[in-house]
Amino acid sequence: MHIGLTGPVDLSPLRPAMDCEVPAVPRGPSTGWLARTWLDQGHRVTVFAMSDEVTSRAMFGSGRLQLVVTPMRPSHRARDLFRYERRQLAAALREHPTDVVSAHWTYEYALAAIASGRPAFVTARDTPLRYAWEMRSTYRWVRHTQALPAAHRATALSANSPYTAEHLRRCLGVRRPIEVIPNGVRTDALPLSSASPPGDTPVFAAALQGWGPMKNTKALLRAFTLVRIRIPRARLLLLGSDHGPGGPARAWAADRELTAGIEFAGQLPHAAMLDRLATEVHVLVHPSRLESFSMICAEAMGMGLPIVAGRRSGAVPWVVADAGLLVNIDSPVRIAEAMIALARDDEQRMALGAAGRVRIRTHFSLDDIARAYTDWFTRGS
Repeated sequence: MHIGLTGPVDLSPLRPAMDCEVPAVPRGPSTGWLARTWLDQGHRVTVFAMSDEVTSRAMFGSGRLQLVVTPMRPSHRARDLFRYERRQLAAALREHPTDVVSAHWTYEYALAAIASGRPAFVTARDTPLRYAWEMRSTYRWVRHTQALPAAHRATALSANSPYTAEHLRRCLGVRRPIEVIPNGVRTDALPLSSASPPGDTPVFAAALQGWGPMKNTKALLRAFTLVRIRIPRARLLLLGSDHGPGGPARAWAADRELTAGIEFAGQLPHAAMLDRLATEVHVLVHPSRLESFSMICAEAMGMGLPIVAGRRSGAVPWVVADAGLLVNIDSPVRIAEAMIALARDDEQRMALGAAGRVRIRTHFSLDDIARAYTDWFTRGS
């Protein structure tokens, strides 16, 4: 099958097969590995991406893997609902036809795929109106309203979790069938947890993209001060955007004298982040109030790390299941209790880590997920 993939994409997994320099494009979790897995399974793949580093369409690669990059304005794209970007991408999709187009996220990439006239299989990877409500920005409201026509006009529609599917039905009024195909994890690309036993110096970590009420880092910072009362040598590694040395998380914690034992590492290359989790960390804490899936929880589980996360945080309980402790993440006391319990109970921590590895292999293996996509394409074409 010749599959076209469009959406934010991390090109790192594809670079060995490209063997050439390519422009920077908007990145998205797991889509690059999905394209790589289709390629490994014998399919032909053309990735359609956008970049503000090109002024006209550019093509890279050859054989069974090609990359088509269309121009993107550097700013003010939402003023006309990404009209220029959508037209450029739709034209490229028409002129480089594939058997199907797998479009990820329900925004400008999905609308371009639909406008191209090719069979457009759209995957919702977030909950559009809930995210717009939580983020409370004009940009998010403008961008996320694109999900309405995308969800209703696609050739077929999938969601990355039952939680996301229910949002599409309840909030976007989708009455058509929705295929649930989770995000997948390439376990062979993950390092295994190799941290030394915690003893009296357990290391916790959180990887959160952005600072604000939805990511809920404040509750984790308050919880960690309670952990340090009971385990004075505990450490917390904070990863992700806005969690670096000069970011808002560090500034908020410093104003309240809550920085003891915390490393504000911030945004790292994905592979470097996973290496630090594998070699240093004993427990991943994910205080986010809302996730449509949570790739970081799934990747940590695949490495054998137990999880502390919210029992009402969107799809998180479905992803984590019996691989962690699910708590009220609005309560720093409850978060701290779970962190302390896992730091002190070696048997429970190891059992939850083992359960996570099994759950990823049996429910979220990217080999199986990639085949679920191609089966869906065949049925819906």
